[in-house]
Amino acid sequence: MIQHLNRASLDSRRWAEIGVVLVALLASSGSAMARARPSFDCAKAASAVEKAICADPALAQADADVAQTYAAALKTLDPHAGKALRDDQSDFIAYRDQIASFNENTPKDQQNFDLGEFLRDRMAFLAGIRKPKDTGFIGTWSSVRGTVEIKAAGAGKLDLSEEVANPVSGSGSCEIGGTVKAHKELRLVDTDDNEKPTGFVFTFYRDGDALVVEQSGTGKDGVSEPPSCGANGHADGNFFLSEKQ
Repeated sequence: MIQHLNRASLDSRRWAEIGVVLVALLASSGSAMARARPSFDCAKAASAVEKAICADPALAQADADVAQTYAAALKTLDPHAGKALRDDQSDFIAYRDQIASFNENTPKDQQNFDLGEFLRDRMAFLAGIRKPKDTGFIGTWSSVRGTVEIKAAGAGKLDLSEEVANPVSGSGSCEIGGTVKAHKELRLVDTDDNEKPTGFVFTFYRDGDALVVEQSGTGKDGVSEPPSCGANGHADGNFFLSEKQ
């Protein structure tokens, strides 16, 4: 009889302990849900991307993380680079909205674009932005469209490469690179497979905390894009230091 009562008491305690754990888990889950508030008012959600984010706590959290890291990144940069980053963020939002439109009315397991991954990648990019310590070029510079890598090549020269494209469609791509003389402005002359100039020139220069790339020139026979770029491809843009070599 005593043994039976002890077992009953033990079972009762076990269930009580399980209940405490469940309550704690539910409370923790509730707190996480409460924290998963996006950067906008879901009561006013109207667009496809706003509805998608508000319907998914993970997306809501990712959106909030992007907004938080974006605000922090702006505080680290000078006004010139800050304006460039705001423009870059506008481009990111346009790509984000495009992904949401593609995914609308499509089951999640059949979607070709992962909105959550796109948001998390943006957060990681923003969190990785560094304020340059000097006016030099060496380092990895990034934007929503791609990256520019610049390394020392010795004897007053620099190796540079750039890869950019529309992150959603892959269109508008450019892959350029070469060795240039180290000056206040870096000039990369575009060449064909026979190392002959195509008529296009890529100029790299610093504007405060940002790296600016400008494409100029005209190709032969009315060619509007450099051979190094795809259809409607362009290398122009502003980039932000994400890693110092």
